[in-house]
Amino acid sequence: MPFREPVVADPVPVSWALDDDQQGLVAAARDFARERLEPLLGGAPDSTRWTETVRLAATLDLATMILPEQVGGMGISRHDLALVVEQFAAGPLERAAELTLSSAALMTLREYDALDRLPDQPIQHYLDGTTSIAPGIPDVDASGFWVLRQQASSHAMMVRLEDGHPQLVLAKLPARRVEPYCAVVALPGALSIGRYTTAPPCARDMQCLVVPDDGGADGNAVRQWLVDVAIYFAALLSGAVQQGVNFALAYSASRQTFRRPIAAHQLVAARLADMHISAHTTHLFLRSVAAQDTQVQISSVRSMAHHVATEALDVARELVQLCGGHGYVQGLPPAARFQTVHWFAMLLTKAEAALRAFTVTG
Repeated sequence: MPFREPVVADPVPVSWALDDDQQGLVAAARDFARERLEPLLGGAPDSTRWTETVRLAATLDLATMILPEQVGGMGISRHDLALVVEQFAAGPLERAAELTLSSAALMTLREYDALDRLPDQPIQHYLDGTTSIAPGIPDVDASGFWVLRQQASSHAMMVRLEDGHPQLVLAKLPARRVEPYCAVVALPGALSIGRYTTAPPCARDMQCLVVPDDGGADGNAVRQWLVDVAIYFAALLSGAVQQGVNFALAYSASRQTFRRPIAAHQLVAARLADMHISAHTTHLFLRSVAAQDTQVQISSVRSMAHHVATEALDVARELVQLCGGHGYVQGLPPAARFQTVHWFAMLLTKAEAALRAFTVTG
């Protein structure tokens, strides 16, 4: 039977539409990021301006968003938090991470009613620059763990093995980095990435078990932590991809060759289309996984992590080429992201590998 009536399909399912509260959260984070973080792509801020930026970021009150409703918080979902974190990536990734570093750990602690185990009880202190919880990602063979840290003596959320079973602990990191137990790579700003062995830095008297009864083989708290940290890094990278594509569209429309915008050239237009598709797929993939919340399937998280890490690296490379190559990109936003995006992609792939090693695929 032939079709006689036109069919008009809404390209965005109803489930993808943001409600008023979600739009408000995203708008507040976007306005802050555009005003305070995006200008930092042109160079490092002076200490006074950065201190002011941290203070203003605290007024967004991410801590209250994360706190459960029974104690006066908003109990924000992982999906909505991912939307907010994406907006912070309008600026350098390392600066966005400085302002949101503790969010993944706080979400896991909230899930297990373990916020009272925080060494510094006011949760606001973890999002106002006072202190932070460093994400710790175990190697697949449990020979060590990777840490993205900010303060010299911060705590880290990490995984330890107890009689072969993974357990989630808060561990105090030593302020002094001792060789050969720690190898560190410094990032711009206050962040550093270190790989620690499970020797001296992980002494038992420096650890606090997050969930005392989580010694079973299922390792639910470990599973939740690795999911939360994967969603967090994916949100940063997804936001960077979106912002990179926005720059590419504006740049290709303004830069001219042979008296016409480079966007008018077929090869450039095809590259722009591919990057635009990448931005949409990473964003929607992230949202689809984050929206599953506690029912998330590990296979979906792993697929999302692999996809986002790959696309973020590809787009970063394409942006450098769009600007004419390495010698021409200096001083432009893609240069700042190109210097650090691979580190965040590496951490995301480490989280994906840990999910494969320490949890049962769901």
